[in-house]
Amino acid sequence: MTIAEKVDRAVELDKLIKRYKKELDGIKADLQSLALADMENKNIKYMQLFGKAGNCEAVYKEKFEVDNFALLVEVVGELVKDKVVRKEEVKFDVEGRFKEALIALYKGQYGVHDLDGILAGMGLDEKQIKVARKKLKGDFKKDKAVLESMGVTGDREEELDAIKEAKNLELIERYFDLATLDVEKLKKCIWVEDSLSIALNYDADDAEERMGA
Repeated sequence: MTIAEKVDRAVELDKLIKRYKKELDGIKADLQSLALADMENKNIKYMQLFGKAGNCEAVYKEKFEVDNFALLVEVVGELVKDKVVRKEEVKFDVEGRFKEALIALYKGQYGVHDLDGILAGMGLDEKQIKVARKKLKGDFKKDKAVLESMGVTGDREEELDAIKEAKNLELIERYFDLATLDVEKLKKCIWVEDSLSIALNYDADDAEERMGA
């Protein structure tokens, strides 16, 4: 390939990338709107939309900020000083699991659920339930993969939400005493903002064949 041919090919590819990116962004925005409407209607935080070539995952992600460190220490206790690091630029680096517990408290996304009953209702036997209880973490995507590995099929959004709430409660109780914790006061110390994330999952080789690559 000559220099001129390489330049022309580069220009052609750049045009294709820009054209398809614009189309892709539009389709992803449409999928995001469809997923958001369905998720709000069902009051769930995770779902998948399926096509023949792959699937589209929609999941809420949280942005977490500490607004009042001194008040957070007063509400939660000295544990905060071990779990939250104040950075030079006046930002706080919060340990992952501790942050998850604070987010769940802030959003009220925790509760008592009969996990054994939920798992049994999905067709798992006693042995599988014991294994699942150890593997489930309260992460929608990972928990769905765990359940699928045990033969559970279908979307299972409601069950995944219940599992997340139960695992969140377990996590919260590792750090806090809910009987004495002032959750409303806690909400004055931190800020959590939701954003909906869209991800496409597919086989790259199969996609190239479909595009004629």
